[in-house]
Amino acid sequence: MPIGRAAQLRQALDEKFSGFLATIGPLSETQWAWPCPREGWPVGYVAHHVGQGIVRPSGWITQALAGDDPFNFEWDVTHELNARRSQRLGLPAQDETIRYVRVATSNFCDLIGSLSDAQLDLIAFTQMSRKHGFVRRSVEWVAELVMRHVDEHHPSIREALASH
Repeated sequence: MPIGRAAQLRQALDEKFSGFLATIGPLSETQWAWPCPREGWPVGYVAHHVGQGIVRPSGWITQALAGDDPFNFEWDVTHELNARRSQRLGLPAQDETIRYVRVATSNFCDLIGSLSDAQLDLIAFTQMSRKHGFVRRSVEWVAELVMRHVDEHHPSIREALASH
């Protein structure tokens, strides 16, 4: 019997998150502070950033499930948020960050795994794009965005680890 869309997404997310946690879990304090080449941030901050890239979209999905207007994404706001957070956090504590990412990934997998096809199709994200005009994206697309965000940053952490 084929598994549903939510179960497939949950499985893909779990695999993606497990690989990420396997990379950051055993790091030394020294490795935690090494700079990532793509972002210029320390490994530990990039790990925390990935966690934020799970928690924040969870809110967009919850908003859609509650029947609220979709989250309107703006790059300027996101860049400002990232800059403020990096200044405030600096190098986050390793044990707290790993726990944060574990909880965020577990909660996100549970959320996505619990959804019906109709819920996966709800619009959770909007954006004005120069290339495509006004775009509307589904809950399922947001879950896939979370995976792409991990894919953007995980290789940079691996590169930082390989370069020392």
